[in-house]
Amino acid sequence: MNTFFNLAQKIYAPFLRISLGIVLFWIGALKFADPSPVVGLLQASFTFLASNGFVYFLGALEVIAGVLLFAGIGLRYVGLLSMGLFAGTLTIFVIAPKVGYGEAGFPFLSLPGEFLLKDLVLFAVSITLVGIETAKATVPKMVQSKTMQFATGKTA
Repeated sequence: MNTFFNLAQKIYAPFLRISLGIVLFWIGALKFADPSPVVGLLQASFTFLASNGFVYFLGALEVIAGVLLFAGIGLRYVGLLSMGLFAGTLTIFVIAPKVGYGEAGFPFLSLPGEFLLKDLVLFAVSITLVGIETAKATVPKMVQSKTMQFATGKTA
């Protein structure tokens, strides 16, 4: 069991990054194939954004975010971008509850509601990515600072 736990500890961060990249790339690419489902969601919630052009813009952001995640570039910022994208879809539950819950109402989910609810997990993955990357950037600086304090005998 420890072997599995050790392996999980080694691969969780790149696995989260790459799987989020796959999801964003795929969902973004689908917006170019057929923007109408997303336009329909937007018509029911953010009517002023309900256009093919805006959906193509979202698709482009998602495809770019996916590519950057695959490449490991700007991960904290890509995490913030994806948090914004997923927060936008999650607000549909608040703005247009009929879309998320249908005629049955809360707590029952409609099919679009099930589609939207998965964004809660993707939002959590995005936060985790930002946290992991922030820790990577912060810990070496802290270690370097502590090492310098020790070497010089000076404290901050």
